[in-house]
Amino acid sequence: MDKVNIELAKFKEELFLVAGDVKNAYYERALNKIHELIVNHPNRAEPYYELGKMSYNFWRNEDAEENYLKALKADPNYFPTYTQYSLILIKEGRFDEALSVLENAKTLRNREDSDIYFYMGMLFQHQGNYDEAIQQYTLSIQHAINEIQLELGMKFVNACKEIRGWD
Repeated sequence: MDKVNIELAKFKEELFLVAGDVKNAYYERALNKIHELIVNHPNRAEPYYELGKMSYNFWRNEDAEENYLKALKADPNYFPTYTQYSLILIKEGRFDEALSVLENAKTLRNREDSDIYFYMGMLFQHQGNYDEAIQQYTLSIQHAINEIQLELGMKFVNACKEIRGWD
């Protein structure tokens, strides 16, 4: 195995360990590992993305947004950043920005169409446009590649229909 592959494997292993630490609520240890990864791999999106997720989970949206923007700058092709960043924008009512982020995500080669349509549905739902939200959630269901995506899309379609008073 060449040096580049060994370094990539080590990097991925460290990210896996960060995820485990977060899952087990070892946040300080996870933060230390993330900061070490940023120092050692400043041009990789993943550490900034993980830092953004942690910030978001602790209700520090400003920090999360800053880290998602750093992730996008480091690697504009790292898809997960787009959906998580759009979530912040949607929740803050910055709908035009969220729509732009999601439209940009559609241009990526390695994207999850189901996720894009799901977050588009959230955007329209937060705007009160339930017909368009249902349409986007339905597209999410049609593009689902796993049961979780399928069930989540169906749950949100049903929620929008319930809000509207439909069957």
